[in-house]
Amino acid sequence: MGAALLGLLLLLKIALDVQVVLLLGFFSVLLAIVLGFPVGLLARWMPRGLAVLATLALALGGATAMGALVLPRAANQLGPLAEQLPAGVSRAREWISGERGGPVSKLSVAQSDELSRRAEALAGQAVSGLLARAVPAAFGATEALIVCVLVLVLAAFLTYEPDAYRRGLRALIPTHLEPVFDEGWRRLGRDLRHWVGGILVSMTIMGTLAGLGLSLIGVEGALVLALFTFLGTFVPYLGALASAVPGLIVALAKSPTTFLAACGVYLGVHIFEGYVISPFVMRRAVQIRPALLLFGQACLGGFFGVMGVVVATPLLVCLQAVVQYLWVERRLGKPANA
Repeated sequence: MGAALLGLLLLLKIALDVQVVLLLGFFSVLLAIVLGFPVGLLARWMPRGLAVLATLALALGGATAMGALVLPRAANQLGPLAEQLPAGVSRAREWISGERGGPVSKLSVAQSDELSRRAEALAGQAVSGLLARAVPAAFGATEALIVCVLVLVLAAFLTYEPDAYRRGLRALIPTHLEPVFDEGWRRLGRDLRHWVGGILVSMTIMGTLAGLGLSLIGVEGALVLALFTFLGTFVPYLGALASAVPGLIVALAKSPTTFLAACGVYLGVHIFEGYVISPFVMRRAVQIRPALLLFGQACLGGFFGVMGVVVATPLLVCLQAVVQYLWVERRLGKPANA
């Protein structure tokens, strides 16, 4: 028992030391799952290696064309959006303190002045810090581009010969446990594929609805804010809440009425997601209980930081599939949905 605990602690220490590599490898697996579907279709009419190259070419070409259409408009909206954010912070402070008909504040005059000074200092630091961080940001962008290329290349290799890696792991398993490994591998791949497909559809619908709703109520930078919602939907609950903050601040900078309308837009989008998207789009995907998901996000965020929160849901999907099969079904002899 002591040796097992020591080994577990050693594995945890190694995982913390190489966390970036592990997380990037996991992202590559998710990307390989996404690429696997079109590659499988094209492989019916051409060699699989050529199908992988064709899929990558189509994906990069589509991303380039989409970027050429969307990025100029998004860049034009970034300037007004950056100007609106400090104004929204200032408007929030004024609204809270009652200067614009908001609720009567219980803060003293000194506390209100201090809050005002801090808000103005924060806005000034955010603007002035952009130039000071321009060079580090450029290096960070270059590093991010290199990482994206490495993840894409690794995903391409995983898509090209997925069974080769399965056979390599299977060779490490005792002969009498090979059928268990095969079934566990099948279930793990099935659950991940269902989750990836469902979350991509959900991200697209949520981002589109949020962008349309914000545009209709006159919020500036609706395209960029829709992109925030699209990306934030990948992280359930926490990501959805965080992606709504910039839109609400920009709406408040315009007027309290627009702010309330933006609240209605985000609330309506998430209600639609909960009652329409989840039951129909995500019904084949793996469902994780909200309390378990939030607990997993908190644990992985504590160990791995922001990246741990980002990958918490797919990791929990894998963990749930393994626990249900190996422990609940095989060890306890109970049905998985019990």
